[in-house]
Amino acid sequence: MLPSVDWRTAASCSRALTKGGPRMSPEGALDVVADLHRHARHAIDLVTEYTGLMPETHAPVDVVDRARWSRINIAGFRRLLTGLGADATAGDAAPTAAAKLTGVQAGAVLAFLSSRVLGQFETFSADTGRLLFVAPNIVEVERRLRLPSREFRLWIAVHEAAHLTQFTAVPWMRGHFHGLIQTFFDAAEPDRSSAAGLALAVRRALASAREDEPQQPGTDVMSAVTSPEQRQAISEIQALMTLLEGHAESVMDGVGRTSINHVALLRRRFDRRRANPTTLQKFLRQLLGLDAKMRQYAAGRRFVDHIVGEHGVTGFNRVWERPANLPTEAEIDRPGLWTARILGAPAARG
Repeated sequence: MLPSVDWRTAASCSRALTKGGPRMSPEGALDVVADLHRHARHAIDLVTEYTGLMPETHAPVDVVDRARWSRINIAGFRRLLTGLGADATAGDAAPTAAAKLTGVQAGAVLAFLSSRVLGQFETFSADTGRLLFVAPNIVEVERRLRLPSREFRLWIAVHEAAHLTQFTAVPWMRGHFHGLIQTFFDAAEPDRSSAAGLALAVRRALASAREDEPQQPGTDVMSAVTSPEQRQAISEIQALMTLLEGHAESVMDGVGRTSINHVALLRRRFDRRRANPTTLQKFLRQLLGLDAKMRQYAAGRRFVDHIVGEHGVTGFNRVWERPANLPTEAEIDRPGLWTARILGAPAARG
């Protein structure tokens, strides 16, 4: 059963909870926007040269503030769920209490994420997808970490350009990704009660954040409100996202070694930011399952670096030939299994 969401409530809640960005003069803000557009175009060229993949560059590039990032994602989620058959509120009919509650939850999550996300290739709101850069977040991070602006902005642009390339240079990628999401919703159990599981997930996440303990598997919100069949679909989605995030991480440093000054400094300080969230951030990460995303960067990066190191970029690019060539979660942890299956190379023991 697909969720019913009151998107007006989601937008209102997100707007009310979204924080303002760092102070900038109007002229300074315009300079940042122009700079990020310029870096995006350059990054696409650099990623094309490094990966050998040719992206569709007609996907729009938008430099946005936090509120607009939330609005674009709300539009994308609404389009996605409508396409999957979610019930939309008809005409002027009042939304149900459940739809309003879901809207509040969605808006609160987006408000939190809007102050954290630096960039995104958003795949749902437009047929081509769109490349987004959240300017206030990029400026805030580069100021807080005392990073050189030109290098940092280009480095982030390379990461997002890698995602654009994955979804536009690989003809089947968007359809495959959307198909996995369809499978996830098809496996929903209409009579599954989520209130108790949700409350338990909140308590566990808060306790873990307070005690500075790692999140235990199955204790996030997604695990609390999904069926076993949905969790199998989640496993496939996570394997794909781990690959995509790890590839983007590998590409941004591969490009950086030849095209971006101080890339080692950028990586060291940026990884420190990821590894040291506040207690509130720990709680929200664990509650929403975002710690899993942090692990995706590292696990995916190890997989990609191993394959590229052993078989070069050309050997790694076999992963993009067809969906069957994507690694499983087990193969991401043991890259030799993937090389044995796809490249015919013997798997390392261990």
